[in-house]
Amino acid sequence: MAYTFLLAAHSLWRWVVLGAVAARVGRAVVARTGPYTALDKRLGLAAMISLDLQLVLGLGLYCGLSPSTRTAFADVGAAMKDPYLRFWLVEHGPVLVFAAILAHIANVRVRKAANDARRHRIAAIAFGIVLVLILVAMPWPFRPVVGRPWLPGF
Repeated sequence: MAYTFLLAAHSLWRWVVLGAVAARVGRAVVARTGPYTALDKRLGLAAMISLDLQLVLGLGLYCGLSPSTRTAFADVGAAMKDPYLRFWLVEHGPVLVFAAILAHIANVRVRKAANDARRHRIAAIAFGIVLVLILVAMPWPFRPVVGRPWLPGF
C-alpha cells in the first residue's frame, strides 16, 4: 500500500519537477541580458523545492519500499549483471541525487554571482545540465528493459 502510494506520488510529481526546472532554464535563457528579478528567484526556489520533495519521495522508494531495489541490494553482484536491476540500483537514483546536488550548488552560485548576466548564465547552464540528467535517468515508456508507463500505479 505504501509502495503504491509513494510510487504514484513520485511518478506524478516528476511532471512538476520537469516543469519547474524547464521554467528555470527557459527564464534564464530568455532574460540572459536583463535584470535578475524576483521572478528569477521564485523560479529558482520552485525548482529547488520540487527537486527536494521528489528526492525525498524517491529515497523512500530506493531505501526499502521498492521491490526492485530490495532485490538489487540483496545481491549487488547479480544486480549489476541485470540491466533492469542495475538501472534502479546505480543509474536512476544516484544520477538524480547528483542532479539535485548540482541544482543546490547552482542556486548558491547564482546568488553569489557578481552581476545579473552571470546569474542568468550560471542558471541556464547548470539547470540545463540538471534537466538533461533528469530526462536521461527517467524510465520513459519507450526505454527498453526499464521503461515504465507514463503514470505507474494508475
